[in-house]
Amino acid sequence: MGPPARVLTSNEIVFVGSGGGRMTTASQLRATGGLWIAMDGTQIAVDPGPGALVHCRSRKLRLDPAALDAIILTHKHLDHAGDANAMIEAMTTGGTKKRGFVYAPRDAYEDDPVILQYVRDYPEGTGILEPGGRYPIGGITLETPLRLRHPVETYGLRFVGSRYTVSLIACTGYFPELEEAFVGDLLILNVVYREPRDTIHLAIPDARRLIAALRPKLAVLTHFGMTMLRAKPWELADAVAQETGVRVLAARDGLRLALDEILT
Repeated sequence: MGPPARVLTSNEIVFVGSGGGRMTTASQLRATGGLWIAMDGTQIAVDPGPGALVHCRSRKLRLDPAALDAIILTHKHLDHAGDANAMIEAMTTGGTKKRGFVYAPRDAYEDDPVILQYVRDYPEGTGILEPGGRYPIGGITLETPLRLRHPVETYGLRFVGSRYTVSLIACTGYFPELEEAFVGDLLILNVVYREPRDTIHLAIPDARRLIAALRPKLAVLTHFGMTMLRAKPWELADAVAQETGVRVLAARDGLRLALDEILT
């Protein structure tokens, strides 16, 4: 047997994976496991893409999905939802314990569903994300201020706790309303490209603009496509920090951020 799972009781963010996009997912140059968020005694997995369950169970992370209170999908694309059903089974101990919640956009359930029918009765409940939604989960509140601009139904997230607010801008093209909707102490941005290539993903110039407008205590770039990886994302993050005057980090696989240390 491996080492015992590490129980997260403090305010902590774990980047189970820092990769995104089709080619990074296919190559696994960065893991595509999404985020694990622990705040106010509540544990949530966000966007468990391919490999999420294996990485959570690894000796490096030692995260126990059976301790999760919820699993959230910002949208149904493979790099965000590939391990959703495996994580639901793990959260509910193979469906033997009815516990935890699952939240996802409506089309993740209805149109070409990525959450399989047979696992939907395993959690304590399932919910549909909508614009302006507020969803109590344990000691925190999940907010979905607005729908993002992406080919499938997609939402950015705000996790509002007793001490901190963590905002996640998932895959989207830039639009001005983002600059008001995702205020928080910690801002996480999915930055697939170094330079703009389409209208459905953020690139470094978009990230720079959003960070300058929202001015979090800390911004973290993640969900890197191949152009970001080739450009050394840690160097790009340093440049954005110098340009905006905001502390900016580039995520790496397994990065842990203790909120009580970095946000105070």
